[in-house]
Amino acid sequence: MHIRAKNELDAFIGIDLGGTKISAVLLDRGGHIVRRNERPTYAERGVDAVIRQITDGIDSLFSGNGPSFHPSIMGIGVATAGVLDSANGIVKFAANLRWKEVALGPFLSARYRCPVRLYNDANAAAFGEWQMGAGIGTDNCLYVTVSTGIGCGIISGGRLITGVEDSAGELGHISIDSNGPRCSCGNYGCLERYCSGTAIARIASEQVRLMKVDAALISKLAGNDPEAVTALTVAKAAELQDPLALRLLREAGTALGIGIVSVIHLLNPEVVIIGGGAANIGEPLLEPMRAVVRERGISSMTANVKMVWSALGKDAGMIGAAALIMGE
Repeated sequence: MHIRAKNELDAFIGIDLGGTKISAVLLDRGGHIVRRNERPTYAERGVDAVIRQITDGIDSLFSGNGPSFHPSIMGIGVATAGVLDSANGIVKFAANLRWKEVALGPFLSARYRCPVRLYNDANAAAFGEWQMGAGIGTDNCLYVTVSTGIGCGIISGGRLITGVEDSAGELGHISIDSNGPRCSCGNYGCLERYCSGTAIARIASEQVRLMKVDAALISKLAGNDPEAVTALTVAKAAELQDPLALRLLREAGTALGIGIVSVIHLLNPEVVIIGGGAANIGEPLLEPMRAVVRERGISSMTANVKMVWSALGKDAGMIGAAALIMGE
């Protein structure tokens, strides 16, 4: 990482506030990464503990190893999941943080004496990829995050589409089976019930609990504990050519493709960028997704759509949040 040796610079800070970790990045006006760090969230310890982790992360961007400098903080962007009141900087509800009505923006603004904005994490990641990652040079791209749930950030006509309440892009709650299981959102057969990292882990765990013979390798990789099965457990089994793991990922990729066909038809993008933790699964998930897009999509709309992995990886959200506040 390059550390600028200036005594003064205009700094823009991006925070990715997740349920298990908090990542922070400092960008200069040119969009260059000056410093970065990551620390656990400690959501189980309550709101004050999480906020302390956020402020410690910000403070440590200006200290530690390397030359010291004293930048002027021009703005802080926070990317997070949940229901947000972005205009007033309030996290209205975030299940992964166990938060309700937390005025994070006003607190950080008063502490650091700068503007603070909250952004939906998928929207921030989409903006980051568009400005500095796999979406550079496009005016119409989608960022689809495959993680605990399924989210989608939309760049259309060179603009980030957020909707009336910054809630646009809930791809995970598009129904792909009207007779499917009820989702926590109230809908039935939601996409994320079939292809999120949580869904992949849940379905595999059920096979282990039933002591299915074909679940033996997944069970072994999870220490014979159904509760320890994750999407990456399934991915590791797939790398070893385990038939069950390959089938589960093929089914998840197929479901993801069905959802993506719908948004391609709706928004006509140039590029679909796949990110999130489950993106590490790789081709066993992506290839069946591509196949469904080819088979089910209107050929004139899908023939030239590029389906690519995120270029920024886990950094997309915090870089996007910093870039968004920089542009305001």
